[in-house]
Amino acid sequence: MSLSQLQQAMANIRMGLAEIQNKESQLDSMIKQFRTQLHRLPRQIVYGQLPLDASLSSMGEIEERLNDTIVTKERLLKIKKAATDELRALESVKLVDEAKSNLISLKENVATSNADIKTHEEIQRLEQFIAEHSKLAEIAITERYQERQSDII
Repeated sequence: MSLSQLQQAMANIRMGLAEIQNKESQLDSMIKQFRTQLHRLPRQIVYGQLPLDASLSSMGEIEERLNDTIVTKERLLKIKKAATDELRALESVKLVDEAKSNLISLKENVATSNADIKTHEEIQRLEQFIAEHSKLAEIAITERYQERQSDII
């Protein structure tokens, strides 16, 4: 994946996460509203403002909507987790690519001139960073692949 493709994929995921966040906020508001309605409805029955049968029917409808909204939010949170995990993996890949570019540049400088101790230390730091983050990205990608495979089976 080229750097521009990587950046485009990350931008798309970020836009999706913003949309997910907006939808999550809407669902939270709906859940709160349904719970408030369920809390207030019995008092209206007690004080005779609503007939009992109509109130029971209304409570059932509100409970159905509440349960549907909760289930929808749970689904949304699964999608959010998948998108967040994917974004983290892509960010790791991007960081590794940037570190590799910096490492190549430093090694070229070492080959063409006398490098100081700081340059050698930076090369070691970058090599360690690349090794660690490459492994983290590999684990994240492998875990997601295995999750998808287990979902298929």
